[in-house]
Amino acid sequence: MVTSMEALVQELEKRLGFSLPADYRGFLVAHRHSLLDCARLFRSPRSGVIDLLLTADEILKNDDRKVIGIPEKSLMHIGGNLLGGYLYLKVSDEAFGEIHYMENYVFREQFSSFTMFLDETEPEIA
Repeated sequence: MVTSMEALVQELEKRLGFSLPADYRGFLVAHRHSLLDCARLFRSPRSGVIDLLLTADEILKNDDRKVIGIPEKSLMHIGGNLLGGYLYLKVSDEAFGEIHYMENYVFREQFSSFTMFLDETEPEIA
């Protein structure tokens, strides 16, 4: 049985106990694969790259394994890169919906929303 992406996002929101930010929610509903067709490079002067953005199903599996993110900082893991960079969504009332990028265990970049993250990155051209 194939579960719809909408149903997976609804299950994720049920487990979290709140609705996801509309821009990020829309992304999850529309995407079935985590590995991006091409990496997203951060626009200058920012520095970083994202190779994958987790699907709702992968986030649910992380929750099952109790590795959903950094709970003490209210950060849910939503993506990263193959070199060990991590992308997080802030899920607390304070700064809800912010995107944080960590590399080598140091927070390097922050975006006010998922839309801003997309606007301030660009597809890598091979």
